[in-house]
Amino acid sequence: MTEAELWEMMLAVAANATSAMAGLTTMVFAYLAAAYLVGSRLTRFQAFVVSSFFVFFTLITTAGMYGTLVRGVDFASRLQKFHPAKRFFMDETLVFPLLGLCVLTIPTSVFFMYQIRGNPKISASGK
Repeated sequence: MTEAELWEMMLAVAANATSAMAGLTTMVFAYLAAAYLVGSRLTRFQAFVVSSFFVFFTLITTAGMYGTLVRGVDFASRLQKFHPAKRFFMDETLVFPLLGLCVLTIPTSVFFMYQIRGNPKISASGK
């Protein structure tokens, strides 16, 4: 691959990772808003279904982000060969903490839902 193609792929990786992060953030905040606004009024089955969909789709998004970022690390290492004096900040020290943070949002959000369900007085409805 030429240097220009590598730069183009790096920009595509950055765009894909940004889109995945935006999608994940949207899903997390939508789930938290739903939990706060109506979580105490959901039946056990409804809460299970909503939580299951949330966990499934956030895990899929996180896995996709992992694949994208690992590919970016590969492209960055190839670009490093063209510019040995430059430092590219796309490596494992970025990928794994970021993904760890993304994965931690899943159980934290589900815990929030079940806290709201267990103590309805702290929800928006207050019932």
